[in-house]
Amino acid sequence: MRAEQVQAFVEVTEHGSFAAAARQSGIKRSTLSAAVHALEDSLGVALFERSGNSLTLTAVGESVLPDCYRLLTSASRIKKHCHQHLQGVENQLCIARDDALPERFWRQVMHDLKQQFPLTAISVYLVPPQEHSQFILRQTVDIAFGLYTAEGVVTSAANLAPVGMRLVASPQHPLSRLPSVNRDDLAQYTQVCLTHIQDDKLVSEALFSANYLGFTMFEVIRDAVINGTGWALLPYPLVKEALKKKTLCALNHDLALDSHYYRYVEGENLGVVATALLNNVARFLGNTR
Repeated sequence: MRAEQVQAFVEVTEHGSFAAAARQSGIKRSTLSAAVHALEDSLGVALFERSGNSLTLTAVGESVLPDCYRLLTSASRIKKHCHQHLQGVENQLCIARDDALPERFWRQVMHDLKQQFPLTAISVYLVPPQEHSQFILRQTVDIAFGLYTAEGVVTSAANLAPVGMRLVASPQHPLSRLPSVNRDDLAQYTQVCLTHIQDDKLVSEALFSANYLGFTMFEVIRDAVINGTGWALLPYPLVKEALKKKTLCALNHDLALDSHYYRYVEGENLGVVATALLNNVARFLGNTR
């Protein structure tokens, strides 16, 4: 029993006759007929009842049809897996990332990757960038994406693009009423900032005072600021829509703030799927400057 014979049986069943199957598949009628006969011989049963040009499935033909579909699906997957391997496509890709870029982008890029590489198993772990290097070193993930300050860059991280940052507060926050803010103004109010683990301790990246509320995700920080909890320094791609909708207000200031870059850390042997992901992230960053 060969996959081509099973495919011929399915084609003839779906189209109702050898002639119709030949027209639709582009395979000669004689070839389809020979394949089905060979399949019947190998199985020792008749799959069709033939009466002139009329074909109907026998009882056994009806019963094996679902398994024939499954067999063809499995055969197709085997071929695709082998093709993937020959093309250098990973069977599995583990990703760590922060949420400095909008979730809408990540949802779309993950959808696109699965459409392009349907047999690659992809795992995504959301974690602050300060912890990415350890995940790579332990080989927990294959590639990691995150937002770093110039001073906070680990030596193994590669640059993708600079990211503009915005000091933001809700339109109702007292800071939003000031024509310009300085360090003393900011120190009077709660900063909502990023928190990460360092040496088994939670460390918060507050800028100007000990008055802060720390979270491990930028989106949670953004939503807390929208809710009026405090002010924050956030990446522009993440707050762009909120600024447009005026649920957030950009604070005017002349403070010298650290430059920020979106970077990636990779493990060994970056494959086809990881490279496609990398290109998508770089393209998105290029369009949001």
